[in-house]
Amino acid sequence: MSDINVEKLDTALEQMDSARALVQEVRDSLAESTPSGDVVDVSPGQNVQQVLDGAAASTTLRFAAGTYEGALQVNKSVYFTAQNPPPTGQATGDCPVWFTSGHEQTILVAHDADRVSFTGVGVKNSAPDYELVVIQGSNVLFDRCVGLGDPKNGIRRGFRVEGRQMRFVNCYMDDIFRPGRDTVCIGSWQDCDGLEVDKCYLRGGAETIMFGGADSPASDRVCRNIKITNCTLTKKPEWYAMGAQLKTPFELKSAENVYMADCILEYGGVSEGQGAYLLVLTVRNQDGNAPWSRVKDVVIERCNFRRGGGGINILGHDDQYPSEGLQNVVVRNCCFTEMNPVGIWVIGDWYGSGRGVMFNNKPSSVVLEAITMEGQGMGALGYFANEPQQPVGLTLRNWKYFHSEYGWKIDSGGGDVPPASANIKALMPDLVYEITDHDPGAQGYPSVPA
Repeated sequence: MSDINVEKLDTALEQMDSARALVQEVRDSLAESTPSGDVVDVSPGQNVQQVLDGAAASTTLRFAAGTYEGALQVNKSVYFTAQNPPPTGQATGDCPVWFTSGHEQTILVAHDADRVSFTGVGVKNSAPDYELVVIQGSNVLFDRCVGLGDPKNGIRRGFRVEGRQMRFVNCYMDDIFRPGRDTVCIGSWQDCDGLEVDKCYLRGGAETIMFGGADSPASDRVCRNIKITNCTLTKKPEWYAMGAQLKTPFELKSAENVYMADCILEYGGVSEGQGAYLLVLTVRNQDGNAPWSRVKDVVIERCNFRRGGGGINILGHDDQYPSEGLQNVVVRNCCFTEMNPVGIWVIGDWYGSGRGVMFNNKPSSVVLEAITMEGQGMGALGYFANEPQQPVGLTLRNWKYFHSEYGWKIDSGGGDVPPASANIKALMPDLVYEITDHDPGAQGYPSVPA
């Protein structure tokens, strides 16, 4: 094995160690949040904000089953819990306690709030262009909680995460969609520093989870230290016919130190000219005011991607405004299946890309290893666009792949039919290419329901 391969694998291991350390830090900090103060019982009809304002720090507010109307702003350490929370395990759409409002956010965990938890409660908002929850504080936990939009009109955003050391575990979100508008279940473009999402079912979004999408105010406020594990990121098939804006299950436009593993991600879309890709890693200085935008130090492994018009879209630098680049990205033991440019995602003349992987605008140090690609009617296994802005330090290893019209396609013409690699090696002299007709592809990724 060459020195460059060893270096890339060492980098990947360092990223994984960093992600594990982050998770342990989050868990340790939340463990210190065990309620130790008073317990106040709350019943439907009471003004929750008044109860909260009058409670001492570290109070547990215990809610009887019912609906509680009115926006909440949390400015202190406090613990919200249903009197009878759901049993241990992933939440469903049913919930004993609901908070709802028609304000910009139903719940705001403000900057000065530290050590806040929600257990077994649900959140709604009657205004579909608003948000369910905004988190700006520190050490915030949502355990077995539910976030729902309206089944007909959806909601703009589930949880905007702008705080530090946040954790979602065993949560459920649904109907996070809007016609003609970008929506996300969980996401942010600034200040997120320390986020764990584990064992959650998330259904919604133009992007189900996204980081970036607007300009962060400074380089040190780019979203970072994010871990997503054992989750399902999906969409409802009927949303396509309803005109919802649908793009991808997971997108990074500006983020660093991101780890995703053991997840199921499904359904791409072609809204606003997207290619129905199942994984989008595209650096964007969205409005031209954040030249420090970057996608850096990302590991995605043991994930199952399915039901889209393309596999992975990789953009190394913004093609409209100055940006930093995409670098040090590892995708391994991931399966991409049920791909077809023609599917329920087609809108008029907009089709899925028909590409296994799209490379554009000089990404750096990308490893795609132990990959399975399965699809029908696909035009290219990999497409290298915008020569001479081809990838630098690219590793392609152990692919089980579909046969396509063009194979490896180079923008200026030519290409190779896998497993041949002469033309793309000529294009990228530092390419590490270890793909044969007999590679086993991805292993260890989660299975999906029949």
